Amino acid sequence: MSAQPRQPAGVHTGGESRSHARGESGVDRGVATPAGIPAHGSESLPWVSSSGRRAEIGEYSASIPPLIADLRLPSSAETLELARQAEVEIGVLERTYAGQVATLEPFLLRTEAIASSRIEEELTTVDQLARAQYGIRAPKTARTVKGAIDGLNLLVHRAADGVDLQDILAAHVPLMADDPEERWDAGKLRSVQNWIGGSNRSPRGAVHVPPAPERVPELMADLIAFMRRTDIDPVVQAAVAHAQFESIHPFTDGNGRVGRSLINALWRYRGVTREMAVPVASAIVADRDFYFQLVNDYRQGEVEPFAGFLADAASRATAEATVSAERLIALPHQWAERIRPRAGSAAAALLPLLPRHPIVDAGDVARLTGASQARAYATVERLVEADVLRPITQSRRDMAWAAGEVLDEADLMVDRLRFP
Repeated sequence: MSAQPRQPAGVHTGGESRSHARGESGVDRGVATPAGIPAHGSESLPWVSSSGRRAEIGEYSASIPPLIADLRLPSSAETLELARQAEVEIGVLERTYAGQVATLEPFLLRTEAIASSRIEEELTTVDQLARAQYGIRAPKTARTVKGAIDGLNLLVHRAADGVDLQDILAAHVPLMADDPEERWDAGKLRSVQNWIGGSNRSPRGAVHVPPAPERVPELMADLIAFMRRTDIDPVVQAAVAHAQFESIHPFTDGNGRVGRSLINALWRYRGVTREMAVPVASAIVADRDFYFQLVNDYRQGEVEPFAGFLADAASRATAEATVSAERLIALPHQWAERIRPRAGSAAAALLPLLPRHPIVDAGDVARLTGASQARAYATVERLVEADVLRPITQSRRDMAWAAGEVLDEADLMVDRLRFP
């Protein structure tokens, strides 16, 4: 991944054919597909290498996504039925477990951020992530996933009145905060050209070359206006908003994770959810290559395949979130059957709280149960012996423990979606 000053130059972000009408000055504006969705246009721009060496290309072609704020989005009855079914299932999940929001919301946010990061091949373990969330020394990937959780949480909770650009920029900050190269651009729209695929030296052979940085502010303002509409089915709207964001690629890095966060933010604005996030990335990661292909197809003007995919992913994720919710609710009873705590003991007081507070140190146990520090340590030791808690640190200086079955449920949910 390389960043170069705009003249124009590039940043290779990695990871993640058009029908055109040629305009003036090498600008190709794109034409509408039969469904009425414009394909991306393009423009030819000169390429200047920042290294001072002879450039391997003299010019490159950057895409020009269509403006969509007022775009009419025809949808088939089949796509709308899939979307509405997903919305109903999400509503049932929320209503059924409304009393468990304090337990389920952090779990679903954690699961969504882990899966979204896996799509970008940012891999960490649940214990490493637990350390990062608790403020204990953890690997960079774990800190990045923790930043993804913080960004998703911020964006979704600010979205009730609609997402604006400042919310998106603010969500990008924690995601990039621990990246030694990218943190300087955290929370800022890119000022350099970037591209997806190909080499680090130039856009030659890239899968997608997003629009020139000068076009990004206008395109983002247009996207924000589109996301504030209320005349489009929320699932179709989220599919278009996400794919358009990925086409714009407004940041030097972190576009995929912020873009997927927009799905839940938009659903919160449209009232599809009120208290919980939908771990839709948990279903997407099982079909990662197909997902990337559908996002690429959007640039050709294909909207419905991705909208249908998103609806199906939301339905599958909601079904597995229901399974996880039941498992999490049942855990305290299962633990109590396992260790038979004495009534009124610190262990009896702590077990029902662990799904909501799955990461604790001795001070937390004392605070949550009212026990002394010595009794808190004794309680922890007993729960470790019963495999209710497990240590997530090795140092005796900053000892912390986690309810392993709570943390592991995120991985189990993703595995159920990957191997149904």
